[in-house]
Amino acid sequence: MLVSRPLLNHGEFLAWAKSEGFTDTVASDGLHVTIATSRGTGNWKQISPCATDLTVRVGSRRSVRNFGGVIVLIFGCQRLSHRHAEFRRLGMSWDFPSYTPHISFAFDQEIDLAEVRPYPGRLHFGPECFQVDIIDSL
Repeated sequence: MLVSRPLLNHGEFLAWAKSEGFTDTVASDGLHVTIATSRGTGNWKQISPCATDLTVRVGSRRSVRNFGGVIVLIFGCQRLSHRHAEFRRLGMSWDFPSYTPHISFAFDQEIDLAEVRPYPGRLHFGPECFQVDIIDSL
């Protein structure tokens, strides 16, 4: 099970990425924020997908980092962090020490990330998507 929200303003986001020198980017329809994952069954079936959009305002803390060969925009969002915690309480797994909302947008390139200006605009995400059995097929 994978729970995510698609990035709806992907055109603006990818224009920013290209302006910062990133050429090998994720396809626009692949840009999203992951909220939770699970390899097994859990009580997550008790939760319904959130059907409303979510906007992360301009000004939230942000940074660009390399997560094992994938370049990500890290951003703060209490609503996503609380939602992640809700899934964890119901038994969903997470393969990392902590949850940090982020968008994976490019693949490792010879760009000095210290020189990259994080995306300055709002992040507009669509409703939650529940993709059953996607983790087992990876």
